[in-house]
Amino acid sequence: MKLRTDEEVRNNLMLSMGSMALGFAVLMLGFKNIGYGWIFAGSVLTLGALYNATKPKENFIEDERSLRNKEKAGYHAFNTMLILIITFNLLYIYKIWMPLPSQIYALLFFVGIYVWLTFQWMYNKKGE
Repeated sequence: MKLRTDEEVRNNLMLSMGSMALGFAVLMLGFKNIGYGWIFAGSVLTLGALYNATKPKENFIEDERSLRNKEKAGYHAFNTMLILIITFNLLYIYKIWMPLPSQIYALLFFVGIYVWLTFQWMYNKKGE
């Protein structure tokens, strides 16, 4: 098995080792959950970097169609998020639902990610 050793692979491996070192440092300070989280993230990033190093670089070059689909999905996901924020503000103004800001941030974060992924999947289909 041949591994690529270009700059992208080296940067990903350095980032993963840095996050594991940060995890061990945080672990020594006594924050167990955060330290184990950084160590786990670093090990997952190491596995991902090694997996990508086994693939040729030509597999990761995007064509114009996929870029256009990602842009279109991003525009529509942004519009969906704006509509969701306006809806939350109206619910707050009319005192129908009064959530905490942390609840709103978490909901917007997860909804935004999944809306973008859904739109990207929808526009990636051949029957566009």
